[in-house]
Amino acid sequence: MKIAELIELQKRSHGPGRVRDNLGDGYLYLHNPFFRRVRDAALGRGFRFTPHDPRAYFGFPLIELDALLSARRIPYRKNFPALVQLERSRPGFFELADLRQNRPMPNYLLHEAAHAVAFVELFGKTRDAHAAMSDRDRLLHVMLGEAFAMSAEYFAACAVGGRLHSWLFSLNSYRHRTQKKKAVGELVSELGARAVAWAVLTSFLQNNFLIERLSATRLAGMLEISKLTSGLGIRGATARKLRNAMSGLMVMSPEFRRDTARLFLTMHGYSRDVRRVLAVEPLELFERDPAARGAAERLVGLLSDDAA
Repeated sequence: MKIAELIELQKRSHGPGRVRDNLGDGYLYLHNPFFRRVRDAALGRGFRFTPHDPRAYFGFPLIELDALLSARRIPYRKNFPALVQLERSRPGFFELADLRQNRPMPNYLLHEAAHAVAFVELFGKTRDAHAAMSDRDRLLHVMLGEAFAMSAEYFAACAVGGRLHSWLFSLNSYRHRTQKKKAVGELVSELGARAVAWAVLTSFLQNNFLIERLSATRLAGMLEISKLTSGLGIRGATARKLRNAMSGLMVMSPEFRRDTARLFLTMHGYSRDVRRVLAVEPLELFERDPAARGAAERLVGLLSDDAA
């Protein structure tokens, strides 16, 4: 594909709810239902996208999540105008293949928009994100926010089809792997989108509590705790298939997950001993917090339905 063609595609794909200067934004909004659902949900909850960095997000996104959530503004880099400038330097010469090793700077708007949606659902309309996430009684809410962002990116990655879609998605998402995609698709056909989305969300949640794999007992507990799955009677071969698929999704670097959790939680006043902080049973926290469970079910509905 010529860069000139990509530029024209970007222009044709622009419209309401899309960010003109973020490369691939309009295309993903039109062709990736999960990208679109999360975007519409974030806009509907009062968030906007801005090329202006409110504090130091571009320098260190993780530690600036509070500022993003409090300001209701999600920063992005203007990477599309740079592509236009490249084309102007030698019209009609450059192709997409020329950007294989030298790519525009990415924007992680899907991930941050998912955090924005989850924050409003889990913490309400508060504008003091740091104080909200520093509340020791809201640890489950903090970890659910990250689990939802991970779930949104996973489903969006599974919806990618074709080289162009894949390349544009890679500029807009942290996730590049779709492990267990076939099994997850089969399970959606068998159990329904909401049931599988609940399993994915709660699997990532438990992963964030440093749980590496699902036992049969743990899977049964996470299915029983929600009205989305408790009446489905998932057992036998189907339960084993679901457990294997969810355990496959949970495979990631334990060191990265632990160190990321330590940095983020210590920012909010928690102990450096992150293993002790997270040595609680997330399903028991759900049992004691029906409001969090209801928010999680609404987030699952967002991933499962066309309406945000």
